[in-house]
Amino acid sequence: MKNKIVLLNVLLFILFSCSSDNDDNDAIDVINKPESKTQKVIHHLSIKEVYKGANNTPQYDTNTYEFFYENGQVSKLTDLEEEGSYRNFEYDKDKKLIKIIEYNNNILDNTEELFYSGNLLSYSNRIRNGVVDRDYFHYTQNLLTMSCNDKLCSDTALNYMYTYNSANNIETLLYNKVDDAKDIFSYDQKINPFKEYNPYFKIMINEDLYFLTLSQNNPVRKDIYSDGNHEESIIYTITYDNENYPLTIEGKDTVTGEFKASYIFDYKYITID
Repeated sequence: MKNKIVLLNVLLFILFSCSSDNDDNDAIDVINKPESKTQKVIHHLSIKEVYKGANNTPQYDTNTYEFFYENGQVSKLTDLEEEGSYRNFEYDKDKKLIKIIEYNNNILDNTEELFYSGNLLSYSNRIRNGVVDRDYFHYTQNLLTMSCNDKLCSDTALNYMYTYNSANNIETLLYNKVDDAKDIFSYDQKINPFKEYNPYFKIMINEDLYFLTLSQNNPVRKDIYSDGNHEESIIYTITYDNENYPLTIEGKDTVTGEFKASYIFDYKYITID
């Protein structure tokens, strides 16, 4: 009888020990598992701009983009105004953007591959119909300052040159060194909806999204110069949601009140592991 009691106690000890170990392992799994978080992101962005058509009549160009996300990164950007027009974005394990594949009318238009020097985007190769176009990127204190068609960034090869203010907003955007064509910007102090986006995505998409992505805040004024002469000023009126994200941005000529551009945002939340 005593032997049976001893054996029973040993079995109970082993049973509870295993249960305790499992509970401890479960607790460790909970501790080690990273917490998911939600992030507010752009769902749609509609951009409307005016330009002069025949006989100086105003013509309007509208693009409405839908953003798709995977693992917190933009994986696809679709232009809803043009059927079959979209771009796919591919990233490596370090979240560096490495490839952009663009389609028009659901037909492959071009592929752009990105190459890095450390953590800085060094150059990109865009391949269209077997022809390679290369862009080089130059930095000052990790801020993008120039995009050029040649490595030495000669005057005629310049795509864009940026200078920044103390808040890391683009202050001057130079299009052409020869003609001294440039825009000078002023900003609000509210949240730029692209602020937390992938930095390499922001560089590659900045021109297409009318230079909205690289600054920390939102533009409230743009002064346009050509050949050193002031050509035009645009004032932007912004409405915000209750989290100070822009909902609408509308630009008008400061003198005539003529419509120049509008940007309409809507947002959604995604979960990031």
